Amino acid sequence: MKFRLVSAIALMSLTGSAIAASFCEDLSGLPINQNVQWPQVWQALTDGSSCTQNCHMGSFPTGDLDLSSPGISIYFLVGQQSSQSFGVMRVEPGQPLASLFWQKAACGVPDVGGPMPPPSGGLSIELRGLIYDWIEQGAYGENPEDPIPRDFMFRDSLESLRR
Repeated sequence: MKFRLVSAIALMSLTGSAIAASFCEDLSGLPINQNVQWPQVWQALTDGSSCTQNCHMGSFPTGDLDLSSPGISIYFLVGQQSSQSFGVMRVEPGQPLASLFWQKAACGVPDVGGPMPPPSGGLSIELRGLIYDWIEQGAYGENPEDPIPRDFMFRDSLESLRR
């Protein structure tokens, strides 16, 4: 009995979260955005929502996530744990479904909190596809003089549509 309990706890810690996001957007059939970099995503967020100009800026940004500057905000996302839940990564390069940033943008029930922007999401399907592709392709776009360490290799088999 004690062994099973320890095994279950160890397995939950490996997954990073005991709860899985659900009701996520189906992007199959949507064209893949190639070579996506963070400045593209940030500009699309600025143009298509209020994320970078209202809630996630200033002295006390929502969720301790400052998105006010494209040059700095990537460092608050990639490889960083959520301030709302231990073990949940904001952006896990190459793993959109395990990334809270994607979940908040495209899932009705993310691992933590609710969909963004409040009250119930509302980002365009094209913007959600851009976010997904940026994470899937490694979440790049930071200053090359200050790279973010990644343990990631993108396998590009030249697809043009999602499966």
